[in-house]
Amino acid sequence: MRTHTIAIHILWSALLLSIFSGCYSQPAPTRPTVWHADDRRPILEPQEETEGQWALWDGTDKMIFYRVGQFLNVGRSFRAIGTWVGLTDPLEAQNINAFDEVPDSTWFTNRHHVNRLSQDTLARGATKEQGAPDMTGPWEAISGKESLGSTPGFVIRDRKNDLYLLKFDPPLHPEMTTASEVISSRFLHAAGYNVPEHYLVEVDPSRITIGEKATFRGRYHVPRPLTQDDIRAILERVPHQPDGTLRAMASKFLPGVPKGPFLYAGQRSDDPHDRIRHENRRELRGFRVMAAFLNHTDTKAANALDMYDPQARYVTHYLIDFSSTLGADNADPQLPRFGNEYFLDFATIGRSMAGAGLYVKPWEVPLRMEFPAVGYFESDYFNPERWRPTYPNPAFLRTTLRDAYWGAKIVTSFTDQDIDTIVHTGGFTDPRAEQYVADVVKARRDKIGRHYFSLVNPLDHFEVKERNGTNLVLRFENLAVLRGYAPNDRPAYRYRVKRLVKFGIDSVILPQQVVHQPTLTIPHGSEVVEPAVTSDDVTLAVEIQTSYDEGKQWSPKSIVYLRCDPKAKRFQLSGLDRES
Repeated sequence: MRTHTIAIHILWSALLLSIFSGCYSQPAPTRPTVWHADDRRPILEPQEETEGQWALWDGTDKMIFYRVGQFLNVGRSFRAIGTWVGLTDPLEAQNINAFDEVPDSTWFTNRHHVNRLSQDTLARGATKEQGAPDMTGPWEAISGKESLGSTPGFVIRDRKNDLYLLKFDPPLHPEMTTASEVISSRFLHAAGYNVPEHYLVEVDPSRITIGEKATFRGRYHVPRPLTQDDIRAILERVPHQPDGTLRAMASKFLPGVPKGPFLYAGQRSDDPHDRIRHENRRELRGFRVMAAFLNHTDTKAANALDMYDPQARYVTHYLIDFSSTLGADNADPQLPRFGNEYFLDFATIGRSMAGAGLYVKPWEVPLRMEFPAVGYFESDYFNPERWRPTYPNPAFLRTTLRDAYWGAKIVTSFTDQDIDTIVHTGGFTDPRAEQYVADVVKARRDKIGRHYFSLVNPLDHFEVKERNGTNLVLRFENLAVLRGYAPNDRPAYRYRVKRLVKFGIDSVILPQQVVHQPTLTIPHGSEVVEPAVTSDDVTLAVEIQTSYDEGKQWSPKSIVYLRCDPKAKRFQLSGLDRES
């Protein structure tokens, strides 16, 4: 009995430690100021990942077995309860730097939200000047597939010896799937993700020849030799333009050796650079907000791909296949329920049963399809927090408010002009359809900005300067004000300054101040500077809150850290934390 009692005490102590470990943090950021991850060093060629290639199994696993496993994970359940009642913080992403940002890596490259891209660059996306298929010679069909709920297509080789996957539109919805692929790929590239080169092309059927070893996957996906009849049968079910040509999206094959999909949970055991569990990577957690923005419902592992560069000898991680974005769901329009609930959603089923079928969900009301070239795409009942992909995504399930805010910063960095430019690349022949898509995308962007910028203190782009050698001046931008999501454009900012030493708080050196401009002044004096000029162990913590109602309510804190450089004898930005 005594042994059992001790064991129970140890177990409860471990559980409580796991819950409350997030309640306490270091007085100054311990994360490094890293802007470029060192993950491009040579490694041995990894094996091909096969687990995520079976889309049906992957979806079933995530809908049922993964969720059940998470529910039965006692430590995770206790921490979730502790987070829900406010006793502990959620487990934050593990690949962020001292400024709560994602370093550039083989997974992600900071682009538009950090350094604005030109309109031409936004329109090009990942495409290259000489990357489009050659339109002067024959296209050799290497393989083909029949349309079984997905878009029909071929793999072709052009005269430059480049390989492309050709995808076509469904007969009742010309332009829908190809436009969605092209538009979404450009948004994701500008956001910072690795994507293939996507081109809109006009296909002359007479240009397609059959390769000597070309194969075809028919109704039961059994490969056999590709014939001219197979090509003719597929093209007969593809929308033809008045001149007999076919509109297609040509996706250029990625460089390197394919190594299968990356999974949204776990790690690659044979890639030494893959040191962080994927569900704990911010670029994958924050991808949930980008996916909600574009209604990218099909975020399963099979729509990701790792490529190994045999010359540089490292792996790059790509997102692929955007045919289930905006209003398209491969060969069909998105169902109105997609984006609002999982394909098999136990929570929704439970609510419906509890309501005895009397509760009508907003997306169950018949939705009018404005344009067949767009499909079902709306912003009226879109809710950023409620949005769901078709199958549960492990990284999305781990998304914290700070991860979501990071994603919202990227989404709201697209101005109206940026969105108009990218949507125009979809090549809609009806300008009303193009305008409709642009308007819905803008409305979804604005809902994301208003929602997440109201839950955190959206202060960013900090800089510190000395003024006349007498004061420190901390300037910043309020993204809610700058991007039009604040209740008013003249908020109040409440701040105080603490002096930190290596093992804790030394003292409050500047009591609470209130200003109405995004500029904070920290008086220079012996109390601030002299203890710091001889050591870099002293840091100033500037705690800032924002109010839009004359101080009746204050936002969570943004905490900016300034560390003294003893050689230069001045303070520099060293980190950032956000309360959530």
